[in-house]
Amino acid sequence: MRTAIVDGPPSLARAGLAAGLALTALLPLGLHRTAYAQESTAARVARENLPSVVTLIAVDDHDQPLALGSGFFITRDGVVVTNAHVVGGAAKVLLRWRGQSGTALKIVNFSRKHDLVTIQTSFTTTPSVLLGDSEAVSVGQDVVVLGNPHGLEGTVSTGIVGGLRTLNNTKFLQITAPISPGSSGGPVFDAQGRVVGVATATSAKGQNLNFALPVNLLRELPPSTVAFTAAKPAAVDLREIDRSKDLVFFNNVIEEFGLFAEGSTLASLTASIQNKTNDTIADLRVLVVVKNARGDVLDFHLRDIKGAVIPPGLAKQVSIPILTKGFRTWGAGSDYVRGTYEIRLLDYKIVAARGFSPDRP
Repeated sequence: MRTAIVDGPPSLARAGLAAGLALTALLPLGLHRTAYAQESTAARVARENLPSVVTLIAVDDHDQPLALGSGFFITRDGVVVTNAHVVGGAAKVLLRWRGQSGTALKIVNFSRKHDLVTIQTSFTTTPSVLLGDSEAVSVGQDVVVLGNPHGLEGTVSTGIVGGLRTLNNTKFLQITAPISPGSSGGPVFDAQGRVVGVATATSAKGQNLNFALPVNLLRELPPSTVAFTAAKPAAVDLREIDRSKDLVFFNNVIEEFGLFAEGSTLASLTASIQNKTNDTIADLRVLVVVKNARGDVLDFHLRDIKGAVIPPGLAKQVSIPILTKGFRTWGAGSDYVRGTYEIRLLDYKIVAARGFSPDRP
């Protein structure tokens, strides 16, 4: 640094210092722009749109959870879109958004045929997504899905449009981007960051065989004043896509298992299984994953739940036997790490099919 600038006239020295400061001030901005230029499509879509995604929890009259789903704001005054099967039958609907808690106030639009609702929430100043044109979607194009599968908020998955399907006179986007229970109602974006679909179901028939409703259906939703308890979608004919595991789930998908001293055991978990398919199901196979507070997997258990017959539209409480050792962090007394367990549905058996009625409205 001891150069002609230092040895020259004071005015020149000051000018050189000012130029150096100006260059230094510009460097972070240049690096920032370079980082944005290099980010992937998924990273850009997530950065721009995750603030518009919410988690919805439908509960009954006793505040017991019935369903967990995703949604996204389409207006700046708190109107959110989700699937009707996420909120249908609920006494009330709770929301989580960017660390804040809110409530669903009323249904604004509802289509029983298309399994879609728009809901006015208690949030009044919200970011909104850009809606695209699902008629312009083509097979093979890239898509990005944002949502909260199993309650894991802010999850991003990518894939392509694998096909354009029509089931019971309703068009679906078949996508390869992974979705799971809890993803229902989440937005599906094109590479330009516009919503082209609403994640709706995942099939048990094949890997990454998932379905989204075209976003253009939102423009056809009629106004509605029905209560959440009455916002039940019509049955979807799943004969082409086998069955939808997104409609069978555990109400307490992720739940803290509490404070256990090192070496103690948790013998079993109690969970409620919700069946929103049109079929009577039984013989579920589940995977229980136990994690510590850092997210490290401590243990896992594959369990078959035999004899738990669940008719369509009902729930059943089951006990899942596990033997998981507790763990403790540093410190004494009650200074313990809190862990979590996740229950993942792997498979089930259809023991009675209700069948499909062609008289859908």
